[in-house]
Amino acid sequence: MTNPEATDREAPTTSTRYESYSHEAMAVEVAAGNDPAAAGEIGGQWAELAGKLQESTQALIDLTAGSEESWQGDAGDAMRVLLVKAAGWLDRAAAVSSSVGDAVSQQAGVAARAKAEMPSPVSYDPGGMIREAAASGDILRLVGLSDAMSARRAEAEAARVKAVDVMNARDAALHGLAGKESFGAPPALGAS
Repeated sequence: MTNPEATDREAPTTSTRYESYSHEAMAVEVAAGNDPAAAGEIGGQWAELAGKLQESTQALIDLTAGSEESWQGDAGDAMRVLLVKAAGWLDRAAAVSSSVGDAVSQQAGVAARAKAEMPSPVSYDPGGMIREAAASGDILRLVGLSDAMSARRAEAEAARVKAVDVMNARDAALHGLAGKESFGAPPALGAS
């Protein structure tokens, strides 16, 4: 059974073997749904929430501090204890919200960097290269075809290897930025 008070956790690690992906598939994956501006807005909304929670925390602290004259006796003391618990939870929630906002903004940057660094796939179609050379009727092109094919294959493979590196770097960076905190259960404020 999990502890409802536990608020820290580990992000799962990726085990994707991009070496088995085609370059085209990696290029699609890094670009699909990659909207850094929208993610940045979401990060900003989390930061805004953190600010509002911090304001609420301060309001509860001020209310608690100013209540001693108005709320006296055991009931007043009990109310202040509850307000302090609520303020503590709000303070923690504000910190987690701020952390989430920072992580989302940084993850947007990682995704944008991966999209920008992804090399374009290099087409390598040996059959097509042979057909084009034969159709050209150019003897020199046919003589150099083996070298041209070898060079094109090397170019395509180098781009694919770079794509694999981009994907692995993206996944590692996203894992490192994954939130490890979560919101704890709010305190019980009434009789149970």
